[in-house]
Amino acid sequence: MKKLFLFLACSIFLYNCESGTSSSQAMMKFENNVATTKNFFQAFSDKQLDNMEGYVSEDFTWSPPPTGVDSLDVSTWKATMVGFNATFNEIEFTNAQYYAGLDENQKPNGDVRVYGTWKSLNADTNAPVLMDYYAVLFFNEEGKIQHQSEWYNASDLNQNALTDVAVIIPLTKGFSVWNKGFMGDKENREKFCDDSRTLVLRDVNDPNKVSVYLYDVNMAKLGQMMMDPKFAEFAISIGEDLENKKVYILNSL
Repeated sequence: MKKLFLFLACSIFLYNCESGTSSSQAMMKFENNVATTKNFFQAFSDKQLDNMEGYVSEDFTWSPPPTGVDSLDVSTWKATMVGFNATFNEIEFTNAQYYAGLDENQKPNGDVRVYGTWKSLNADTNAPVLMDYYAVLFFNEEGKIQHQSEWYNASDLNQNALTDVAVIIPLTKGFSVWNKGFMGDKENREKFCDDSRTLVLRDVNDPNKVSVYLYDVNMAKLGQMMMDPKFAEFAISIGEDLENKKVYILNSL
């Protein structure tokens, strides 16, 4: 009986040692992969995309937030990262929190779950952009990122971006009066949009209504201008019906 007790005690001890060793190895792998994740994100912030690509496997796949878009290949992923880097400056990943990925037994498997906020400046407007972010990075045995799944609100990326705008304006003093005043205000429009692309269309059914299309509008600067009482005074002076004036944001399909 004493021998049986000793055998069971030794078995339990060995099991606990093996379990503890396995858990330690899993956590060590997780910590190494967290370090890789930090370097991966830092390379993106530094706009060193070749270095960033060095952290992913050859068969790397990427799943961005849009529904129905899954497991895109590495070339598509890198082209998108190039686009992001061109659109934003001073990119920084802040408030980062890293958690272990879990296997089917709810034990760490080396994968990394990460939460944080991306901070940057819009490259065109130099205005701040904040985007809350969550991702899961799956690693292979060589410590390379094999798959990345991301979740974020894509509309956050459009904060303070240049926008295309359509304005429908009823006229109270006729088209010729309005058009002369509008065309003479080119210098002010150039402060908030690309006026070389401004398009004016006269309504064929109502000669006292026009549609104005403004491109690459800096909404922050436009908003500041509209807060100035002189803006409304000028619009009324050239015959704009401000109560029935309508402004629409144009979004790409």
